[in-house]
Amino acid sequence: MRTWAWVSVCLVLAGAGGLAYAQTGSGDDGSGSEDASTGVTRRADLTPEEQITEAERIQTDAQSLSQRVMSMLDEARREGDVVRVTCLDDKLTQINAHGRTLSDRIDSLQQATTTADGDRRNHEFTVISVLGQNFTQLERDANECIGQSMFETGTTRVVTTIDPNAPTGDVSVMGDPGLGVSIPYLPPPASNHM
Repeated sequence: MRTWAWVSVCLVLAGAGGLAYAQTGSGDDGSGSEDASTGVTRRADLTPEEQITEAERIQTDAQSLSQRVMSMLDEARREGDVVRVTCLDDKLTQINAHGRTLSDRIDSLQQATTTADGDRRNHEFTVISVLGQNFTQLERDANECIGQSMFETGTTRVVTTIDPNAPTGDVSVMGDPGLGVSIPYLPPPASNHM
């Protein structure tokens, strides 16, 4: 019992240490450089006007994406491809929801720029940047929506080949197979449950 208590304490301390390490932001030099894993320019690199311009560009791209996915959805409906319609409808719903959020965030970004609230402006731009990444992922997902045609096997044809050496007649009647030996019939064992 004592061993489990020590193991639990060690795990809690290790978890807290990892959390504290993550919160210190080690590895972030604050230089405002580009994050190599996401390709997003950090807010320190952009002026307030550039942030607004970038946000509006993301909004324009999002509206264009919504229109493209809507036309893909219409095409899938015309083809009667239920699987693809379901997938594209889900992606379009997410794109439109993110688009409404983006509009609200751009309004907040513009208001924060007008009031010279740098912290709020940077926060709004960070959220807008994440929404931009979400749009990129949703575009990939929408392009990967596959339809029923991937699951169709096409026209099938069954060919039955009967062995010419197969017995003819009623094979359910057990008889002398021609070997001169009779085959005994053993009934299945009786169940011990009544």
